[in-house]
Amino acid sequence: MSTQVEQAVILAAGLGSRIRSDAQPLPKPLVKVGGLTLLKRTILTAKAAGVKRFVIIVGCMGDQVRASLDGDTDMDGLELVWVQNEQYTLKNGVSVLCARPHIRGEFFLTMSDHIVEKSVWQTLQAEPARGGLVLAVDRKISTIFDMDDATKVRVGERESIQAIGKALTEFDAIDTGVFRCDPALFDALETFRTENGDASLSEGVQTLARAGKARVADIGDAWWQDVDDPPSRKIAEKVLFAKLTKKTDGPVSRNINRRFSKTITRMVMNTGVVPNHMTAVGLILGLAAAIATAFATPTSAWLLAVGAVLYQTSSMIDGCDGEIARLKFKHSASGEWFDTISDDIVNLGYQLALGIAMFNFTGEKLWLNIGIASFVLGWFVAGNLYRKLLASGKGTHLAIEWAYQRTDSLYQRIIAKVEFMARRDFYSLALMFLVLFGLAKPALALSFVTVVLVFAQWAATTAQEAARRHAETETQNA
Repeated sequence: MSTQVEQAVILAAGLGSRIRSDAQPLPKPLVKVGGLTLLKRTILTAKAAGVKRFVIIVGCMGDQVRASLDGDTDMDGLELVWVQNEQYTLKNGVSVLCARPHIRGEFFLTMSDHIVEKSVWQTLQAEPARGGLVLAVDRKISTIFDMDDATKVRVGERESIQAIGKALTEFDAIDTGVFRCDPALFDALETFRTENGDASLSEGVQTLARAGKARVADIGDAWWQDVDDPPSRKIAEKVLFAKLTKKTDGPVSRNINRRFSKTITRMVMNTGVVPNHMTAVGLILGLAAAIATAFATPTSAWLLAVGAVLYQTSSMIDGCDGEIARLKFKHSASGEWFDTISDDIVNLGYQLALGIAMFNFTGEKLWLNIGIASFVLGWFVAGNLYRKLLASGKGTHLAIEWAYQRTDSLYQRIIAKVEFMARRDFYSLALMFLVLFGLAKPALALSFVTVVLVFAQWAATTAQEAARRHAETETQNA
């Protein structure tokens, strides 16, 4: 079993001349992609994979690069060791050698301008360096954005590195710029530099490869991007935003809501806006929707339309908090709970408001009672789900495993087919259209049916868990 590596060397010393201009004068590590500088994104991605100590090699405008993280609370709990490379105009192997006095044992090595998914680091966590190094490589060659600039790798038997370099004509993998290394890399680089006066990282890797001490690890489906110039920066940001769409998103969320929420997220990503700010905006819009709806009367029927549109807008903007959290590593347990409770307040409040509005329009208490029943039953279920979530340490209803997900009865198969109706993205849009087309009563009935279905699933899940606990007790007592 591989030992967990908790230290990394990040190369952030280069000139970055291809991406710098009069319009963008910052050193490359401080170029923002998706709301974070390249350097900060590299650190936070590695942190998510278990890295706690970073040796950061700076050169060009090094003081400015270092100042960018001074006082940054996102760095709390991390050790940052800053090393100035005065010879940063030489090859990048010289920057690697600057880290030597600060490293003991195996370490990760990467470039500040390479954006990679967390899974790339996790792949290397499982691959010991064995006295040499392991390079994370991408065999999806057809997906590489700038092949001319890519560092190619020819892989031999047992995943060994046969050759590496940008000029290779025969190759079967691409260097992602993330390595797991033994300090033997320093010896290889020092030897090469002594003999040649300079050394690139690839030359150090090739030296270890000739000794049979360099191999590769395939990153599989994981994504990465080397950001060297404006076009590659644009591609990286495009992919980061594409990945904000979750696999669990329903068709409404994927095709409608995300288009809206991603636009808002893109507008605020370079500001100080955090996920809780967007959750609060969604909550305020949702409460405004409920208030407008509750005050609707036959003489102010337009308030029904205002409430419906505000309710759907609240649903669309609800995706922004999660998008910002994933894009800028801002996830928190408290934020997750804030989002969950806010959603329940908005949804159940709007359903109660619809009941009040229909009573205002018709004078029939039936509609008021339906609204109240939805509200009361909804909070009964929500309260029980909160207790379940607290016990599990989670803060989102999506973490709950429902009975229909683990039972193959006809009823549960039917529920699995219609569970999308209980997703906020679907019923918010459905309720808005029903109300706008003068079908507020069916909208209220639909919302009540949705709550009843959720209640039925809560009851089935609770009964299933109780039966399982009883069976386990019987087995233990047998």
